[in-house]
Amino acid sequence: MTTHPTAASVAAHRAATDDTAYARVSDAVKVHGAGETEVRALDGVSVGFPTGRFTAIMGPSGSGASTLTHCAAGLSTLTSGSAFVADTELGALDDRRLTLLRRQRESESESEPGPGSAGATRR
Repeated sequence: MTTHPTAASVAAHRAATDDTAYARVSDAVKVHGAGETEVRALDGVSVGFPTGRFTAIMGPSGSGASTLTHCAAGLSTLTSGSAFVADTELGALDDRRLTLLRRQRESESESEPGPGSAGATRR
């Protein structure tokens, strides 16, 4: 049986390989446990999240949606693969540098106008 990529999967692959994506993961694998109790929460996932767009990550319980979100944000580490925020590879950062990166990105996002805000900033 041949499967054909959907428009959404093609767009996700393009975003995952696009260096301008705000956050992206490439060939992301996250394994919990080992041996008989091993669970692959992510198995070769590649996706990008473009700057200035809202993205919903949805799936049934146990689908890996929360794990993907945590790994893309640097809250959890990947077993293999890579995760980037802007041009920074998260796997190369220690805990202190991850914290500094999150603080920097959070303060930048708070100063950017949101949709329908007419240029106002949050305080």
